[in-house]
Amino acid sequence: MTLRFPSPPRFASLAVRIYAVILLTVTPAFANHPGENLNQAMADKEAAFEPITAQEVPDVKWVAPDGATGSLEALTGKITVLSFAPDACGSPCEAQQEQLGKTLSALNASAMREMVVFVTLRDTASAAPAEPNWTSAQLSDAERLGDTVDAFASVSVRKEEAPMVHLLNREGAQVGIFHGADFKPTNLVLYINGLTHQRPHAEPGFWQRITGWFQ
Repeated sequence: MTLRFPSPPRFASLAVRIYAVILLTVTPAFANHPGENLNQAMADKEAAFEPITAQEVPDVKWVAPDGATGSLEALTGKITVLSFAPDACGSPCEAQQEQLGKTLSALNASAMREMVVFVTLRDTASAAPAEPNWTSAQLSDAERLGDTVDAFASVSVRKEEAPMVHLLNREGAQVGIFHGADFKPTNLVLYINGLTHQRPHAEPGFWQRITGWFQ
């Protein structure tokens, strides 16, 4: 089965955009200043969200239908929303991709569109994404898709078969998982917004390293 990127109905898409704008306007305490409590705040708000301790990820590399290549390492500096849609996944992945389409439609109505990239990895990337910051591709080593899915899923403590959406912060670390397709797109937008407001970890400078020797 060939999975295609969904095109949300016009009015449904508009409603999601409007709702997202309202949420980001009236909930500044969560959306704009979540600080270190972002994961807990989202876990309290969204049952499909699983907070995880920041994890390093393998440098996954891919090839798009037009021959363009990319990698997670090359996306460092942006928030990355990574999902997998193997052919064998079928309707669960189709439903999840539809939710991601609604999420990105709402997100791209805001200034965050320049800060975020969605990547969907498939057995065969034959569908063109509906948004310019949504990449559909296959692994450079296509036979490793199953292993890559398992590697990212291994940090989850939930024993579920539903496909996962993996959130990577601007440093390229895996920081959270949205499970299945029952999450609210606006909650994913809020979580991404929170990630865009987190300051990247800075390596200590020379003076900090020197003074650290005496602590």
